[in-house]
Amino acid sequence: MIYVTQGHESGIGLEIFLKSFLLLSKDQKSKVRLIVNTKDFSKNIKALNLSQKQFGDLILIENKTTTVFSSTNSLLTALELIQSNDILVTLPTSKDQLIYNNNFFAGYTEFFRSYFNNKNISMTFKGLNQNVLLITDHIALKDVSVIINKELITKKISLTLDNFKKYFFAFDEVVFSGINPHVGEKGILGSEDFCINEAIEELEIKYGKIFKGPFSGDVLHIYKKTNIKQLFVYMYHDQGLAQFKSHYGLIGLNITLGLPFLRLSVDHGTAFDLYGKNKANISGMLYLFQQAFEVISVHK
Repeated sequence: MIYVTQGHESGIGLEIFLKSFLLLSKDQKSKVRLIVNTKDFSKNIKALNLSQKQFGDLILIENKTTTVFSSTNSLLTALELIQSNDILVTLPTSKDQLIYNNNFFAGYTEFFRSYFNNKNISMTFKGLNQNVLLITDHIALKDVSVIINKELITKKISLTLDNFKKYFFAFDEVVFSGINPHVGEKGILGSEDFCINEAIEELEIKYGKIFKGPFSGDVLHIYKKTNIKQLFVYMYHDQGLAQFKSHYGLIGLNITLGLPFLRLSVDHGTAFDLYGKNKANISGMLYLFQQAFEVISVHK
């Protein structure tokens, strides 16, 4: 089953989901459940000139939790229902909408780290022909070099390689960026990059000599090959996602690995300025559905 949480009630998440859902086959629709506030659902289908009859009873689940935010309500309801062989799809929300145990979280990944008490959950991105892992994600830039060490890198890489193989495919090559410009110029610009080499040495014992780098982050994409499966490892959020989104735009998956189930999302945000205008681009959501059903077909 694919459980979909509604995201922000004033974003485009429900629009891209509802439009994409109508393009699925009858069999595919039967494998999807949308967890949504009834009022938010009704408001969106009215704005999109759709009818609730087009969706039947297959996708609508009234959420019963009592927190103030629809994003959190929907997510907590899904986490009560989901099983290990299911897929969780989270529609976009804002940073002020996810709350658990009276704490706000900067994103879904941070929420999951707290909910499952697992700090090593990884944020990865899958495009049409490129895959990206972020060693750190939603943290301040000043904290990047403080947090990154050999242990963090080896845990994130191992988790990603093992889970990607489980759900998608195995990687032939893993290409690392450095932290500093020019990978620190052998210590001239900083020694923070030395731990990457130490991590690679340890990882090669388990996975073999599939690791390359570290290379300067601004040219990492140059090492892309078309005949093998590659994972590009960036040390911080915008170092990796700036080039990824410039190449793939809306067509990319945001994947959380290390949970008891597979979690997917589109790689774009809420686009509040488009809410209610029936103009949102659904290509990213269609790509997500395509990938989700491929996973289901393999693991059924």
